[in-house]
Amino acid sequence: MMKRLFLLLLLAVTASGAAAQTDSLPPFDALLNRAREFVKQGDYASCVKCYEEAEKVFAELPDSLRTQFSDDGELFGGFYYNKACYLSMAGRRKAAVGTFEHYADRVIGREEVDFPWICQDSDLDNIRSDKRFRRVLERLSQYGDYKSVLCSAAPYRADSVDTMPRFRYAAPNDRNLVRLRWKFDLDSIAGAGDEISKILNLMTWVHDAVRHDGGSDNPSERNAEAMIELCRREGRGVNCRMLAQILNECYLAMGFKSRFVTCMPRKLFNDCHVINAVYSATLDKWVWVDPTFNAYVMDENGTLLSIAEVRERLRDGRPLVLNEDANWNRKEAETKEHYLDYYMAKNLYYVVCSEWSMYNTETRCEGRPRMSYVALVPEGFRPDESAVQLTSDDRRFWQSPYEETN
Repeated sequence: MMKRLFLLLLLAVTASGAAAQTDSLPPFDALLNRAREFVKQGDYASCVKCYEEAEKVFAELPDSLRTQFSDDGELFGGFYYNKACYLSMAGRRKAAVGTFEHYADRVIGREEVDFPWICQDSDLDNIRSDKRFRRVLERLSQYGDYKSVLCSAAPYRADSVDTMPRFRYAAPNDRNLVRLRWKFDLDSIAGAGDEISKILNLMTWVHDAVRHDGGSDNPSERNAEAMIELCRREGRGVNCRMLAQILNECYLAMGFKSRFVTCMPRKLFNDCHVINAVYSATLDKWVWVDPTFNAYVMDENGTLLSIAEVRERLRDGRPLVLNEDANWNRKEAETKEHYLDYYMAKNLYYVVCSEWSMYNTETRCEGRPRMSYVALVPEGFRPDESAVQLTSDDRRFWQSPYEETN
C-alpha cells in the first residue's frame, strides 16, 4: 500500500530547494525508491534495511545540505512513520514501537499529523495492542486530532463595537471582468441551467482548466486571464490560492458576489487552504466551492452548505456529504473522511478574506495601496499574523452582500 505520509515525504524531498538538486542526495533518493519496490513485493525486511541505510546516508551529509532539506537538518516525521510501519509489518514489533515514539517526538509541535489515518492504518495493526504505542497515540491525539481541536475552539461573539469594514465586490461591468467573460466564453461554460448549476459548472471548468501544483511559485500578475494563459503556455499549475482567485474573478464576471477565503489551522506548520464562498440568491446564503478539489459540501438532504455551516457541523457532529466527483487533478478521488474530517477540520479554525473582492485583488500595482484583510477568529484567539483586522462577529463577517449594514 502506497502510504499517504510516504508521499508527503517524497514531496518534501523534491520541494526542498537546492538540496534536492545537488549530487549528494541521489543515494538517499535511490534507497527510498528501492524501498518502494520492496514494499510492492511484500518484502518488508528488505524495505527496512533500505530505510536504515538511508538514515545513515542522510546523517553523513554535510550540515549545509541537511539544513537545506529541513530547517533543523533532521529528517521529516513521515520518514520515521513509514519506517515504523514497515518494521511492524516485518514483525519487528519492539523496534517499530520505538521508531513510532521517535516519529511522535519529531512531529509534535513541528509538523502536521494525520491522526485519523494513523488510527485506521492497517500497517500498524501489529503494534496497536502495545502499551507504549497506545501512550504515544494518546499524545498524538491531543495534538493531531483536528476535529477535537476545532470542537474546543471558543464560540464566536457579536462585537459590541462594530469596527469591521463592509466587504465590497467588483461589479460585472468592470471592463476587465467584461473582457474575461467574453474571452473565455463564461456564459457557455456556466450553461443555461439554474443558478446552482452555473456556480458548479464554473468551478469544474477552473478545476479542469488549470491543474493544482502546491509547490509552484506565485505569478506576479494574479488575475484569471494572465494565470490561465501562463499555465497553458508553460504547461504548469498554480497553488490553491491562485486557483481560488481565478474562480473568484469568473464568478464576479458572471455577476455573482464571491470571495476567496483563506482557511487557517490554529497553528500553521505546512499549509493552509484557500477556497471560495459564492453567494447564492436561490439559497440566500454563501456556498462552499473548492476549485482545487472540485468540491462542494451538502447536508443530508443534498442542500449545498456554506463555510460557516460546514464548520459548525464538524463541531457538533451533524452529517456532511462531499460530492462524489471531488478529486485532485483528475488523478485521485477525494473522500469525505480525508477532505472534511481531517484536512478541512484542520484548516477551519479561523478564516481570512480580503476587504475588496475584485479583478487583480493581489497583484502589486504601483500607486495602489496594499489590500487589507479581515480574519474571523474564535473569541479570545489571536493568530500569529498581525497584518489582519480581527473580528469574532460571524454574523457580520458572513452577512449577505445585499443586506444593509445595521
